[in-house]
Amino acid sequence: MTAEMRLSILGSGAAFSEVGHNSAHLLDGKLLLDCGAPVTSLLPGIGASVGDLEAILISHFHGDHVIHLPTLLVTRRLRHPKAPPLRLIGPPGFLRHLTILGETAFGTGLWSRIEAEDGPLWARVEEWEEGRSDQVAGYQVEAFSVIHAPELECLGYRVSIPGLSLGYTGDTTYCPGLLRLARSVDHLLCECTSFSRPQPTHLWGEEVAALMRELPSLRLILTHLNERRPLPGALLASDGLTVTLRGCAGG
Repeated sequence: MTAEMRLSILGSGAAFSEVGHNSAHLLDGKLLLDCGAPVTSLLPGIGASVGDLEAILISHFHGDHVIHLPTLLVTRRLRHPKAPPLRLIGPPGFLRHLTILGETAFGTGLWSRIEAEDGPLWARVEEWEEGRSDQVAGYQVEAFSVIHAPELECLGYRVSIPGLSLGYTGDTTYCPGLLRLARSVDHLLCECTSFSRPQPTHLWGEEVAALMRELPSLRLILTHLNERRPLPGALLASDGLTVTLRGCAGG
């Protein structure tokens, strides 16, 4: 039996991109990878709902990956009050950053009131580090430390079911953590911020091409784009795109 995952691209653009929303990607309608795009208004367009989410993986705390999270959480609490608690997974400091974002977005009154009414029941915040692994929303998820911004701890994730695995780089440079992640998966949702020149804190086209040469069986979907150029052997993500990832159970 062939293992499958359905990957929907909600946001394929880099932080200051004009070619797509900021980062957000959805697996099987229930696991969200980053939350920089206006997810609450984009989900209905692909037949999904905030109320159906089971967990969110945050790679790091730059705004283009996390800025919409407070809106998503409050929307879910107010419009889907019977939805079960969400698991929110991110690097160390997640709870502090989320509180700052929530209070900035909605004021301390509303944010504190929701926290006081529901406490840990409306969302469970987990701070992960390199190597942590657990069952999340029906997947086996493992965290990989990657190097992006020196002031932040940044994570990539391996998401797997029997016979199929997807890696998500978040934002990263060409670093040991990226290579460990890439070598462990069948498909890689990989940032590629530039095709024209090197980037000090991101991957660019030549590095992605080198990764494909080193791992010729790896299937890449490129996201976090500032521009769209074909890169032979890789699929360019675009907002609204849904692709079915396939593997072989037991393979």
